[in-house]
Amino acid sequence: MIHTFLHQKGIQPEAYESSLCLLEENSLQGVILYENSSWESQLFRKNIINVKLAAANSAGQLKRLFQEFYAARRAAGTDFIFIKIPAEDIGAMQVVQQLPNAYFVGSLLKLVSPVRVYNSTPPFEITEAGPGDTEAISRLARDAFTKSRYYQDPRLSYESANRLFEEWARNNAEGRASLQFAATYKGETVGFVQGLSKGDEFVLDLMAVKPGFEGKGAGFHLAAHVIEQSLRFQHKTVSAGTQLHNVRAIRLYERMGFKADASYYYYHVWPGKEAD
Repeated sequence: MIHTFLHQKGIQPEAYESSLCLLEENSLQGVILYENSSWESQLFRKNIINVKLAAANSAGQLKRLFQEFYAARRAAGTDFIFIKIPAEDIGAMQVVQQLPNAYFVGSLLKLVSPVRVYNSTPPFEITEAGPGDTEAISRLARDAFTKSRYYQDPRLSYESANRLFEEWARNNAEGRASLQFAATYKGETVGFVQGLSKGDEFVLDLMAVKPGFEGKGAGFHLAAHVIEQSLRFQHKTVSAGTQLHNVRAIRLYERMGFKADASYYYYHVWPGKEAD
């Protein structure tokens, strides 16, 4: 029933664990697909839900659907809900913004490019990262992604956001990443990139450059190197994501031949808190 409903709307759903449906006269009028975010929940020591998709036949039905979802998650003890809304879906944004304790925490621009060879010559050494590089990479990830949604949520501390990215990079380094490379200069790690072979594309997951080395080509050469090395997976496309306000990153990817593919707005909703 859910797949038929979404197919009629031209929507291809992502994988999901659970759903909440709105039925009227035995007909499906709306659905929210969601899952428990186990890794984040463990790291933050909170019960976190990730909404994968929300769709309904009208704005009023979507509003009722989210109100029911909010009430159900509050009763279940959910601390916060992460909701990603396509930038063109103004109606859904208005619905979510009206929920109690809803915070706009940022945006995402997805960019894509054919996998290609850049033939770049970096001014520092780039090598495949091994176990001995994990701690240096994890430390570099701290304070490197302060434009992300975790730093924009007033209910999450700066230190907890730092810890998340430190552990994210460590988790990648310890086996999640399909490829990872480190840039070194005079024996010091000054940048890293981690990528995932995921479905039909190669994904640039995390990339960071040490302060003082931005603007010197480190990001370009790291991204170019991992994209070239990803040819082994035989993907036709590579994707990257960054915030809509991260102009420096967007310009870098555009210079490398990436094109904008989709954009989203991010919200955190805290149903376990009293309304402000």
